[in-house]
This record gives sequence, C-alpha cells and structure tokens, in this order.
Amino acid sequence: MQADYLIQNGRVVNVYSGEVLEQEVAIAGRRIIEVADRAESATPRSKVIDAAGDFVLPGFFDAHAHADLFYNPLAYSERVLALGTTGFFNDGHDLAGALGPEAFLELFDGLAQLPVSLYTGVPAAAPPHPEVEGGEIWGLTDLERAFRRDYVLSLSEVTPFSRLAQGAPDLTAKLELARSHGRLVEGHTTGASPAKLNRLAAAGVSSCHESLNSEDVLRRLRLGYHVMLRQGSIRQDLPHLMGAVRTLETYDLSRLMLVSDGIFPDHLLSWGNMDWVVAQAVALGIAPVRAIQMASLNPARYFRLDHLLGGIAPGRLAHLLIAPSLERPTPRLVMASGRIAAVDGALRQPLGRPPAANLGSRPFTLDPPRAEGLRIPAASETAPVISIVNQTVTQREDLLIPIRDGFYAPQGEVMAAFLFSRDGAHQGRGLVKGFCPCLGGLASSAAHEAHGLLVAGQDPGDMALAAAEVLSMGGGVALAQGGQVRARLPLGLGGICSLGSVEQTARGLERMHAALRELGCTLEYPLWTFVFLPFTSVLRLRITYQGVFDVREGRVIWAP
Repeated sequence: MQADYLIQNGRVVNVYSGEVLEQEVAIAGRRIIEVADRAESATPRSKVIDAAGDFVLPGFFDAHAHADLFYNPLAYSERVLALGTTGFFNDGHDLAGALGPEAFLELFDGLAQLPVSLYTGVPAAAPPHPEVEGGEIWGLTDLERAFRRDYVLSLSEVTPFSRLAQGAPDLTAKLELARSHGRLVEGHTTGASPAKLNRLAAAGVSSCHESLNSEDVLRRLRLGYHVMLRQGSIRQDLPHLMGAVRTLETYDLSRLMLVSDGIFPDHLLSWGNMDWVVAQAVALGIAPVRAIQMASLNPARYFRLDHLLGGIAPGRLAHLLIAPSLERPTPRLVMASGRIAAVDGALRQPLGRPPAANLGSRPFTLDPPRAEGLRIPAASETAPVISIVNQTVTQREDLLIPIRDGFYAPQGEVMAAFLFSRDGAHQGRGLVKGFCPCLGGLASSAAHEAHGLLVAGQDPGDMALAAAEVLSMGGGVALAQGGQVRARLPLGLGGICSLGSVEQTARGLERMHAALRELGCTLEYPLWTFVFLPFTSVLRLRITYQGVFDVREGRVIWAP
C-alpha cells in the first residue's frame, strides 16, 4: 500500500511505550499504515508534511464530554477538532432528554459520519426521579433501538445512584439491558459511601468522573472502576486528585483518564479543550507523555476502541496532531481520519451544516404563564428556601418571607421560582436565595435535567414577560427587568442548544451574564447555577414539578 501522506522530521509520541522517537508516519486513506525510521510506503506522489522537529501526538479523546452545554454538538465538534480533540464520548443525557429518543438518534446518525470520532451515551434515568420530575422519556424499547448504533457506547451517567444502589427495578433493568448488549455504564457517584460504591459496581457501573479528592480516586479504583479525573468548567478537581496519581504512578495509571466534563463556550475560546486539560495536568506534575496517554490511549482502552484510536500505530485511524510543545500541546496542525482538518487553530472547512431548530417529541405546548399565576400563596411566615452555596450546590435555609395580600413577596436576595412541564400539566414552586438581588424575571428552557420551563424573579410581570419571550423563541433564555427584555439567548435545538457557532453562543452568554451582573449578580457562572436549580442529583434542595425536593432526604419537603 502506498502512502497518501508522509509526516517527516517529527518526534513521535509513543503512548504505548512512553517513548518519544524520531520517526516517519505514513498514512493511506483514513488510517496509519506505517511508523518507521524511514517509511517504505512513501512514494514521490505522497504528500509530505514537514513536522519541522515538532512533536507528533495522537489526537486527544475526551472520555466524558458534554457537547450540548448551550452550544450544539456540531459546533462543539468543529471547535474542539481545531484544538486537537479528534474524538470524544458525549455523555448525552441532557440533549437526549430534551429531544426525546427519535430526534436524538436521528441527530447523532448524521454526526456519526463526521471525520471526528464522535460517540455518545443514552440515558438510564431521564428524568432521575420520575415521581417528582415527570414520566420516563427513555424506556427499554428506546434503549434497544439505540444499542443497534455502533456510536452508542454506554449508558449515560446514572445520576440517581442512590436509587440504583437500593435496587430500583427500572434502573436495574436498564443496566442489565446495557450489559447484555456489551455496553458500559457511566457513573455519577459524588459522595457515595463504600457500601454504595460496592453495590453500584456489582450493578454494572464501570466508571466515575466525580472524585473530589485522592481518597475518592483510590476507593473507586480499588473496586474496579475506571476513574476519570475532571478538569473543566463545571469543576476543576485535578489539583485535589494529584495525590492518588503520585501513589499509583509507580504501579499502574492505565485506568485513570483526563476528562473535561464539559467546557463552557467562552471557556472553550479562552482556555482550549483537551489541550488545556493536558497542560493543566503537566503543570501539576504529571509527566507530559503520561498526561497525553491519559487523554488518548487510556480512554480508547476503556471504551474498547484502542484498535481504532488512542495511539500512533498501523491500522489506527489517522487522528494526529503536530504541536511544538508537550507541556502545552495546542496543535499547529490537526489531522482527522487521514485528512488535514485544521491549521493554527482554524478549521480547513466546516464539518457540516448547522442543525435545524428541533424540539423533537418534546415541544412546548403550555400557554405562556400569566403574571397573576407567578405568585406563591403564603401558608406561614417561615418557608424553606433553596440557598445557593456555589456554582452547583445548594443548602436549606428556613427564612421569614414578607407576605402581601396572601402571597409571598420575596425581596433582597430571595426570589420566587417556578418550574413548568413542557405540556403545562405540572407546575412546581419554591423560593431561592443568593442568585441575584432584585431580579425582575429570568426564564430558561434549559433546566437540568427534565428541561421544562424554569421561571424566577421578584416581579410577576417581568417573570411572565421573560417566560413569554422564551416560548416565542422556541426555547432559550430571557431576562426581563422593568417591563423590558434586557437580554435573550435563543436555544433552538431541544430548547437547550444554540444553533450558532461556539463563538456566537459565547457572545450571547456574555451578554446575558453582563446584564445579570449589572443587577448585582456575583456568581461565577450565573446561567449554569440557574439551569442547575432543578438538578435532583446534586445536594441539596432543588425545584421540581412537585415542589422543593430535598436530595439528601429523597422527598419533596415543600409544595406551596
């Protein structure tokens, strides 16, 4: 076989042996056909790529990405490919729940044809707690259909792990189905006790990306989990996990992976993607070749893809990057599936057409809420309030709330919050503290993870205006203050993803955040905190269709 491309004068990073070797790499079609001191498959017709002494690395593979964090999966793929991420596993539970099975699989049928190696999970729990979050969106029949696709590798992170540890029949049946089809099961086991970790491993959970310290890593590894070390927008845990890496590095790090767990649009532009994650790992003391291995070969092995991905060797897809530095391996050239995909951070050409607006089988059919319906009847002067602790965590505070005409009149740091199901059949109410003082109204169809219509604020008129704006856009986020819409972000795919590029989405988010900060919001990433208010798998109080849910107690504690 003759080479179409020949990479010369490069220092090849061999993630199998840990060496850096001065070799040539020959490529024919989509695959690598030779790695040698002098490639015999090269001919005068081979196109030569001169690495000019730079490093030739395998393309990065993110084992736990979220390709739907306000951007859409195509826009995300284009951005990360230009940064050297030639493959990733999209956890998938958010967009899968927002669109429903048919539209989600149709979207990913098309994405599977891209030169990027794009894989996804499908949800075992959508939503996590059906008794308070609405009916099941993905049933066993839907999973059966999904598992016929080669690009569906796993069940998405099982966020209600306590239900699974208790043997919940619905979850157990889905895990058994996944295992019968040879699929993996992604874990979400924040704070799980040793007893629960044992039960989850026995049930089939194969990985976890939620370690918060070194002991968490070791505890999971000892039980056979593949452990993902997270460094991204939602959490930057890597500095707290380094003790485990140092403990294990003289024995075996093959079950440890570097992952992002999602990087927000503006952070993708300023930080990078897996090139940034690897650089962070190196800065914390992981040897460069080892860090690259943890972001390429290790995830490929975990997902049973190492015959295709993860290293520079004959038979593997020609996913390569050329970078001048191993300490900060941002590429100057990226190859994907045997073709030059990007040069100096810019794609050679778009990967495809942006997706069309689509709400799948879950359209918004509710009528816009009226101002008089966005008030909470007062039963007593004291109420349990969802108090924001940080970007994702809340706590309970029992506070005195002013009452006017029989309704709560929240003021200062407290606002009313409502969650409507997309068909309008269910509505939950609660109070939230610590988001933004004196907020008129904010509404979002991105509301992790049932993705109903979340509306909050202190002025029922502004809340109604924001909600109507979101519904008129076919999904999105809108901020209203003083009777005017101050900022809006259309999210036309599933009601959670922008149809624009990463750059366009980042600018929209920046305008929204700027408007919130003008009102006095001091949170690190306000919109993420807001859309996480209904997420019932992170401590502690959450807003659901049935009222305020206490994650620790596993029940609704307030339904005004």
